[in-house]
Amino acid sequence: MVTGAFDIWPPQAFPLRPDRVEASYRALRETLAEEIGSVEADGLDGCLGPVPEDLTDADAFDAWLLAGYLPLEWVVLRLMSEVFPGGERRLLSGRVAVPEGQVRVVDGDVTVDGDLVLEEGARVMVLSDLTVTGSFVAPIDTYSLVAARRIECRAGVTGGSVMAVESVHRPGRFCLSSDHHDPIAPPYTGGVLVDQLWPAQFDHVEVATRVTGGIEEIDYDAALEALATPDPWEDDEEWDDIDIGGLYAARLLAAAAPLGRRPLA
Repeated sequence: MVTGAFDIWPPQAFPLRPDRVEASYRALRETLAEEIGSVEADGLDGCLGPVPEDLTDADAFDAWLLAGYLPLEWVVLRLMSEVFPGGERRLLSGRVAVPEGQVRVVDGDVTVDGDLVLEEGARVMVLSDLTVTGSFVAPIDTYSLVAARRIECRAGVTGGSVMAVESVHRPGRFCLSSDHHDPIAPPYTGGVLVDQLWPAQFDHVEVATRVTGGIEEIDYDAALEALATPDPWEDDEEWDDIDIGGLYAARLLAAAAPLGRRPLA
């Protein structure tokens, strides 16, 4: 669990009216299946369980999304964006963490004035804009989720899912560190994108520098140079399996924002 140097994002229930969500789903099911791209609407119906009464109930969230091979979190994000107005405004400051397996959902904008850190299985869903002024750091080789209408952060690394209804913008350096990610967004814009293990399937990528290729074409030197991260084993000629995501995450956390600038609210 996250302790000590991090402030925990306070949990808060996000109650749903299942009948309202189901009505919205029926109106959008054809569009959602087309956006996912690998299932028909009838097939999508069979991938969804009962709508939870509280979206922050992690077990109920999982029971809603039955099929592990589809990015069904996209269905949730799109439905919630349709059902809720997105009028809330929330500011969190310092080094903010979401503990293992927990879910945070906000009907509106969230600004993290500092760094946002997710533990394994943590999920963050923001129904308007998510802005992180510092770094976003999530597990580099296990599941997590960050989803919003629009996402902007200075820099970051994740091996999990990144989803945005409208756009993702990261002006600094960002690393998708594994083949577990389900990146869905119309445009991705920014400075540096490293997705060398498994190329991200964003609709459109516009960055100053991109290091990509796939599992058989990893250029470790180019990836580390793009992320401005030194290779601690550069003099070891026998070492050819570098944990790029882990090295970059450690660098981001070492340079994290000062602690305790203001209490979370």
